[in-house]
Amino acid sequence: MRAAAALAAFLLASPALAFDTTKLGQRGSLFLDDIWPLIQQSSELKAEVDKALAELNKKSENIICHGMRFPGPWKHLGGERVAPYRCEFGERELEILTTARVTSRRGKVFDRPSSTAMHRARNVTETNPKWKWLK
Repeated sequence: MRAAAALAAFLLASPALAFDTTKLGQRGSLFLDDIWPLIQQSSELKAEVDKALAELNKKSENIICHGMRFPGPWKHLGGERVAPYRCEFGERELEILTTARVTSRRGKVFDRPSSTAMHRARNVTETNPKWKWLK
């Protein structure tokens, strides 16, 4: 049992499971509201975002963000947004990085854009948010 847990931890930490979203080459806008489930993965990030929203007297649906966008050739993911995200909070920007995992319907993991990935990828999940404030 211990060996299985160690193997699972290794596989989850393996860089081969992380998809380099910066290779997508396109950016697209979205609202902070759209990435709220990601923000809620970290109580510290949520607290900082809540504080910044309160200081600006704004709601999450009023904050514009930009993320990487899966372009049209991605048969099932075209238009989907992923990190890195940059969200505009008045004079400051919040940058959020994540560990992205792109998989097929049967669970095959893709670690980079390819013709096969563009046709077979169906799901993208983001975990492990890391962030910093800019400006």
